[in-house]
Amino acid sequence: MAAICASAWAQETPRMNQIQFVGTHNSYHAGLAPGEMAVLRKQNPQAAESLAYKHPSIETQLDGGVRQLELDVYGDAKGGRFADPLFLRLSAQEGPVEKMPDGWVSAMKKPGLKVMHASDVDFRSHCSTLVGCLQGIRTWSKAHPRHLPIYIQIETKTGRPRPGFVATEEWTKAALDSLDAEIRSVFAAGEVVTPDDVRGTHETLVEAVLKDGWPTLDSARGMVVFVFDQENVTPLYVEGHPALRGRMVFTNAKPGAPDAAFIKVNNPSAPEIPDLVRKGYLVRTMVDGGAQAVRAGDTKRLAAGIASGAQILSTDYPFDWKAEGSGYHVTLGDEKVRCNPVNAPRPCAVKLPY
Repeated sequence: MAAICASAWAQETPRMNQIQFVGTHNSYHAGLAPGEMAVLRKQNPQAAESLAYKHPSIETQLDGGVRQLELDVYGDAKGGRFADPLFLRLSAQEGPVEKMPDGWVSAMKKPGLKVMHASDVDFRSHCSTLVGCLQGIRTWSKAHPRHLPIYIQIETKTGRPRPGFVATEEWTKAALDSLDAEIRSVFAAGEVVTPDDVRGTHETLVEAVLKDGWPTLDSARGMVVFVFDQENVTPLYVEGHPALRGRMVFTNAKPGAPDAAFIKVNNPSAPEIPDLVRKGYLVRTMVDGGAQAVRAGDTKRLAAGIASGAQILSTDYPFDWKAEGSGYHVTLGDEKVRCNPVNAPRPCAVKLPY
C-alpha cells in the first residue's frame, strides 16, 4: 500500500495507536418504535430499559467527531431470514404499527450480511445491510479525505433458539469469507489499513506491533480499519490465513498470539490496559456503566477509561448526545481526539482535520 510505506513507518510521531478518541457502541441503532418497546416492556422490563436509546445517523456521528463505529452483523446467505420480524407483528397489539422505511423489505430479502441489534426484537437500523452501512461510511470518507482513520468494529451476531423467533445462522468459515468479500466490494485497495499492511515484512502481527509499531497517523488518514468484537470467530478466521495473511479484519486477539494487534477489554478499570497500550497493542474499552449508572450520571468508568490509555473509548453518549435526565456524555475536553496519555511521544499534537 503506497500510503503506508517504509519511510513513513520510520517517522517518530505520532502513530495510529498513540492517540485516544471516542467511538460509539451499536452505532447503527435507530431505536425501537413505541409499539415494539411496549411489547418488550411487558416481556422484559430490564431489557427495555437498556435499549431505551438511539443514535443519530452514522454520517452525523462522523460529522461530530466519532472515529470508531460498531456494527452488529448477522449472516443471511440466502436472503429473507429477517424480513418479517416478530416484534413488528406483535406491535400491532399495542396500537398503530410504525412501518419500516421504503426499500427495507427488498433489502432484507436479498442475500448478504444484515445489521441489527437483536433479530425479531431490536431490528431498526440506520443501515440494514453491511454493504449499505459501508457504502455510507465510504461516501462520508471520500467527502472528508484527510480524516483520521475510522475504526469499524464488527460484532458477529447469532441468537439462541426461542419459540416464534427466527433461527439465526452460525458463523462458518464461508460466512467469514463472505464478510471479507463484502468489505472488498465497497472499499478499494488502499482505502483500508489491513493486517497485511501492519505486519509488513514481519512473520507475525504481534512481532510487527511490538517491535516496529503501527503505521503513522498521517499515513492512515482517509482510511478505515476493521476489527472484530468477539474472540470466538478467531479460529475459523485465521484458518488458512496465519497471522491474518490476506484477511481484512483484525481479530480480537489474545496478547502474544500471532494475530495479536487489537484487543478488546470492556472493563476500563482493568489493570492490564496501560501495559497493553505501552507494549503497542490497540485497545478498545467501554466507558459507560449500566442503565442505572448512566441515569445517575456516574462517570467513574469514564474517568478510568480515559486514564487507562485505551485508544478507543466506546459509548452510547458521545460528545453532545447526552443521556436523558442525567446529561451523562463522553468527551475529551475541548478536543475530539487527543494524544494518548500513556504512550504518546512527547511533544505530541494531533493536527486537524480530525
